[in-house]
Amino acid sequence: MVELLKTLCEAPGVNGVKDISALVAERLAAYVPQVHTDRVGNVWGVLPAAQKDAPTLLLEAHLDEIGFVVTGITDDGFLRVSACGGVDERTLSAAEVVVLCEPPLSGVFCSTPPHLSGGESKLLTTEQRGIDVGLTGDDAKQRVPIGTRVMFAPRFDCLLGDRVCAKALDDRAGVAAVLRALELLKDAERPCHVAAVFSVQEEVGMRGAAAAAFAVQPDAAVVTDVSFAYTPDADKTRCGVLGDGAMLGMSPVLDERLTACLRQLAEKQEIPFQYEAMGGSTGTDADKISIVRDGIPTALLSIPLRYMHTPVEVASLGDIESVARLMAALVLSGEVRTDA
Repeated sequence: MVELLKTLCEAPGVNGVKDISALVAERLAAYVPQVHTDRVGNVWGVLPAAQKDAPTLLLEAHLDEIGFVVTGITDDGFLRVSACGGVDERTLSAAEVVVLCEPPLSGVFCSTPPHLSGGESKLLTTEQRGIDVGLTGDDAKQRVPIGTRVMFAPRFDCLLGDRVCAKALDDRAGVAAVLRALELLKDAERPCHVAAVFSVQEEVGMRGAAAAAFAVQPDAAVVTDVSFAYTPDADKTRCGVLGDGAMLGMSPVLDERLTACLRQLAEKQEIPFQYEAMGGSTGTDADKISIVRDGIPTALLSIPLRYMHTPVEVASLGDIESVARLMAALVLSGEVRTDA
């Protein structure tokens, strides 16, 4: 799991960059007879059941990560960027990045020394900042086309216990969980087809998942994404607990029967889980998938994550394993029905 996560998290995957799609397609090919990449950039494949007329369960996680796009270059060589996705702007001062031109350039967000700030603590927007790549204005304009994507510098650290720290654990942790579920299922007798979908453009409006679900036409779906894990500066009532297992989504937009089935399987098989209650939409691809065509019964399993949308996201390997085991358990349960 550690090797898989490290490889996934270090790969570039800001929307518009296809490195992560190619990598996941290669990994998926070990489990399914055919890998598909659609015109949007989604990657998917089907692990077939023995019976052709068996129902289809979609397991979904998104590939893309937050990042930036170059919008301009100053005469003195600093790159101007806008965010691709909901970047936490509080973390940008002195953050290390990689500019994904050819060849790539290392850079760092500008940071005003406290000696020159005059005591002001005003938070600059992404557009007000610059990225220093060490080039003059003329050289930078030749090397970096407008529209070039920028990602946080790759990093992957193993903390104490089973904790890992990296960029893009949102949602490469979910990608790893789906791939792990396929590993658990590959030699089993499966009562339903398993469509593994890895979508793009979640961070810019949850666009890819809807296109993929329309193509696959599953009978039911389980989405896996990340959600908030408690830290001392957060509201405990809105957070899960890192290390306490999968977060089972409870929301009006999610399917009650499918959610109840996951809860019962977790209890019966002693798979660690916790609840995540939401009063409306989930803010994940589940919102889009559930209303594709004439509606798809959809459940949500989330992985607790600390420091979301920063370069130093933290997750638990045990939580990822719990999500994978629960998805596999649902497939093997025979509870996925065409009338769900």
